[in-house]
Amino acid sequence: MVRTFGDFEFDDQRRCLTSAGQRVPLSGQILDLLGLLLERPGELMTRDEIQRRLWPDSTVEFEHSLDVLVSRLRATLGDRSPGSRYIETVPRKGYRFIEPVTVKPEAPPPPPKVGVWRRRFANYAAIALLAAMVAVLFARTRYDKFVPSPRSTGSARPRPAPRRASRARRALRRSS
Repeated sequence: MVRTFGDFEFDDQRRCLTSAGQRVPLSGQILDLLGLLLERPGELMTRDEIQRRLWPDSTVEFEHSLDVLVSRLRATLGDRSPGSRYIETVPRKGYRFIEPVTVKPEAPPPPPKVGVWRRRFANYAAIALLAAMVAVLFARTRYDKFVPSPRSTGSARPRPAPRRASRARRALRRSS
């Protein structure tokens, strides 16, 4: 989903923040924190909840680390003034994203083009047909090498007896 707030757009799937079409460089945990705050705009995200989501099994100095992350995120968003525009600090409790956020649903992927699949199928079918024809020609030209004929093996096959001429033919021969 693409979430829009102020001059910014945050894409959950691509994990990138843009401002006026330009990508804003952010590190991993700052992106994670921004994503958390944007999940529930206007609602309080407690420090404990943020700790569970960002540092689930860690023993880092959480209080200082979270303060540094929020400070860097505010600097990136240009939210350093005393009257915060984006992130509100609720002392000893947590943080709240206070700027209105609009969510743009992602456009569904375009349906597959039928023409492309037909063209691919036709190409593959033509290649398969060509390969079959080459295989048949190869087999016909090389057939005698693989399957010898009875003449080449030396086994004599009885020749059929010559046909006897019929009476009518004999009569024609005599009269001529």
